[in-house]
Amino acid sequence: MSFTVTTEPRENRQLAVTIEVGQERVEKELRKAAAKVANQYKVPGFRKGKAPYHIIVQQFGLANLYGEFIDDLGQVLFREAVEQEKIEPYAQSSLEDIQLEPLTYKLIVPLEPEIKLADYRAMRVEADETEIDESQVEQRLEQYREEFAGWQDVERPTDFGDLLTVDVKSVILGDEGAEETVVLDETDWDITLDEENPMEPAGFDRELLGMKAGESKEFVLGWPADSQSIYAGKQATFNVTVKSVQAYEKPELNDDFAKLVGPDYETIEDLKKSIRESIEEGERGRAESQYIDKVLDALVEASEIDYPPIVIEDQIDGMMQDMDQRLRQIGIDGMSAFLRQTNQDEEEYREQMRPDATKIALRNLVMSEVVKQESFEIDDAEIEERIKQMVGVDEDGNINESSAALADLLRQGAGRNMILSQLLTEKAVNLLQAAARGEEVPAPKAKVEAAAETENAEAETAADERVSESEAADAE
Repeated sequence: MSFTVTTEPRENRQLAVTIEVGQERVEKELRKAAAKVANQYKVPGFRKGKAPYHIIVQQFGLANLYGEFIDDLGQVLFREAVEQEKIEPYAQSSLEDIQLEPLTYKLIVPLEPEIKLADYRAMRVEADETEIDESQVEQRLEQYREEFAGWQDVERPTDFGDLLTVDVKSVILGDEGAEETVVLDETDWDITLDEENPMEPAGFDRELLGMKAGESKEFVLGWPADSQSIYAGKQATFNVTVKSVQAYEKPELNDDFAKLVGPDYETIEDLKKSIRESIEEGERGRAESQYIDKVLDALVEASEIDYPPIVIEDQIDGMMQDMDQRLRQIGIDGMSAFLRQTNQDEEEYREQMRPDATKIALRNLVMSEVVKQESFEIDDAEIEERIKQMVGVDEDGNINESSAALADLLRQGAGRNMILSQLLTEKAVNLLQAAARGEEVPAPKAKVEAAAETENAEAETAADERVSESEAADAE
């Protein structure tokens, strides 16, 4: 045999596989490598390809010859070893060590997770009650009021926050007969009276408080000597005419407002009822999602799960890829750019994701085991219905011509496998939820079939016994 294999179980469903290569095969590979090198490089004193093996070893070194074949040989030997030892890797193996004397490969092979599920049919999980606070309805109403709010003409005196349209002219007060210096000369000028960020010079906003549309006012204001303005230390007269006053107002909560929100609402109570039902539906959906997680976490906690580390690493890889795609959709050039911009290290970021990745991966493992134990089946009609949900249908319930090509892709290969996985997972989740709530769930198909076979066998045995008894009676 050209190699020998020894295996050693490791913790966390891993297997150490050591492959020691026979010297005869090593020598054969070394000579093949030497011949390859001799044909590629000119060796002094010899024609190309004619240098003997020992000269090639002297010129290029034994370690370099090993380098010519060691990786390819390792892959070939690993495939042969896996087949010989009937090893079934769960995922890609990793090379732990290589030794040259003798040539030995040591690999770590992840094995299929072992899952001993708790009795999920007997497991009970309390669902959290969902309640909505009336303040949630009020908050939604306020959002609608904000949506329909706007600037409205008002007849009252001006106040902070109002939008004014004014004509204003301001000139610097100077000596009698001096040339007039115009500071402002604006017509139909829109300004907002702002108490926290007032206009210059100080006091201008306050001078306009209390005015009504159509009123005019003259006043004097000045700039402090230490002001940054070019008018520092000077005073000016201001002539202002208020042409309109607008306030940013929200509509009142009445029946007219309800009709403004939508034609289906005749009264404000209709609108409140609709909002309440919408919030309740959202809360039920959120609670349902939380309950699913609660049930799965309870099953994970009660079950015995032994798995290789690659399970979690693969989950983190998937989460990183999803994050990369989402970042690109919002204009960021992937995870690498994001990590640079946020000054984060990739390994540190992966470690931050590890707790969530572990939780998700273990949930997936127990769901896969439930699918296996329940022997769920998916028929073509279910697949077709899911495809219609994904690609859309016309008013007659048929797939649109524009989506026909996509539908065909989903009916085969990776697309079909994706849909199968979705439907099987949903069946598992639905069964687990029903069982956790104490509802009656059907027995696994395999058990039903086994019970039916047992019943048929017993019936056949009973029939045979009756025939035997009848024949015995006739003989007597």
